[in-house]
Amino acid sequence: MVNIKDKNKKKSESKSMPDSEFVRGQKDSLRLQKDISQLGAKEKLNRLKWSVAVRYIMISAVAIITLVGHEVGFQFDLIGVLIASTIAFIFNLTSNLVYQSIYYPRFWPYIGIFLDMIVITLIVHATGGIESIFLPLYLLQLVGTNVHFSKIAAPLNLVFGGGLFVTLVILEYTGGIPHVATGVIREQLYLNEIYFFGVAFTMITLMGISTYRSGYVVRSLQTVEGELLKANQELIRLNKIYSKINRRLKEIDQMKTEFISVASHQMRTPLSGVKWVLRMILDGDLGDLNSQQREMLNKGYQTNERMIALINDLLNVSRIEEGRFQYRFVRASLEDVVDRAVRDLRVATAKKKVKLEYNEPDQGLPKVSMDVDKISLAIQNLVDNASKYTPQGGKIIISLKHEDQKLIFSISDTGVGIPAEQHGRIFSKFFRADNVIRMQTDGSGLGLFISKAIIENHKGSIWFESTEGKGTTFYFSLPVQSEHEADTEFDQFINRV
Repeated sequence: MVNIKDKNKKKSESKSMPDSEFVRGQKDSLRLQKDISQLGAKEKLNRLKWSVAVRYIMISAVAIITLVGHEVGFQFDLIGVLIASTIAFIFNLTSNLVYQSIYYPRFWPYIGIFLDMIVITLIVHATGGIESIFLPLYLLQLVGTNVHFSKIAAPLNLVFGGGLFVTLVILEYTGGIPHVATGVIREQLYLNEIYFFGVAFTMITLMGISTYRSGYVVRSLQTVEGELLKANQELIRLNKIYSKINRRLKEIDQMKTEFISVASHQMRTPLSGVKWVLRMILDGDLGDLNSQQREMLNKGYQTNERMIALINDLLNVSRIEEGRFQYRFVRASLEDVVDRAVRDLRVATAKKKVKLEYNEPDQGLPKVSMDVDKISLAIQNLVDNASKYTPQGGKIIISLKHEDQKLIFSISDTGVGIPAEQHGRIFSKFFRADNVIRMQTDGSGLGLFISKAIIENHKGSIWFESTEGKGTTFYFSLPVQSEHEADTEFDQFINRV
């Protein structure tokens, strides 16, 4: 009897599963947004620290240029420059303390950019006012403000700095504050109205253009950065989806493999029973047969044999995929295995009128470590393909040789070949080339997959060369080990066990 509470519990669990998935997704999204926010704050703080470093550079540059200019004849007000530099230096030291104690100070950077404009104005006044060589510092300050601070900071700094500059030159022009004559340019040049208005207008214009252009570039870069961030978030989301799909596909593939294994086992038993019943009838154990009956039973027997071979291939594939394809390695002669395969092939090629050529090795080959039954199966698959797809009157060449500490087996045919565009899929499960499907309806497409797995588990390699319409050559190699190396490998295996 089903417990009603259990049923209700299962229903509630099934309903809550999507909710829990949604909650997990929301948490992941919030966590990502938090990480991005922290990264943005960290980047802003790094920009502030960089502005401190730039201020040190500018202080040093101004001091050096002023001293050099004074030495070559410019009558700068060294005390005024020193006072301005000292103010900037003290502010820098204070900024270092502020940025270490506060993760991202809100108002301190604005104090800094306005103070910089005051310091620049003091330096300009001490080095000639409207004739100063340091007028470009206003432009550099506005560009730096756009790069390092918020969108509104640069326009505010433009208004403040432009106001300071205009106020300075007007006060010097009207005599409100004394003008520092450099002693190099005409001392009364700052009183020339054309020069005064021309320089003032040009500087204010350049300050406005610098603010707009640098702001435009920075905003464009921020837009691109934002789009890249959105794209990255979308990629993260898609990656999670693909990971979930991939896990599901692996589960389905595992289920498929298990189904094939179970179904193959269930099918092999009755097929084996049918085989032996047919064999008994064909052998006359149940009475004589006429020719027509024998022919029909033979066809049924061959069809049953093909089904058993297919079932065996399916079982082998499932064992390979599940890691249950067991190997029993012994030191044995590959030449003996190939000899047996050649003898069996001679019967089939004689019936089909296909010429068979076996290039035997000139001298005895060393033994190799292998599972004789598995290697026999791999060779048999290659031999069957060559026999099956080589037309009447064709030729099959088998060779075996010792080269570079490897035994290399090859089987070449003059069959239908493999289309070039399908070479990359030839060792895939259930794959058969288009031209052989048209030629031979029988075949599982599993033989080469099984052969490849067997050879690679023997630490060997398998490859092929093929031209459609001319034929195919399959190769595989097995490593040759000395008896000492084989014994050492066996000892290591025993120790691991």
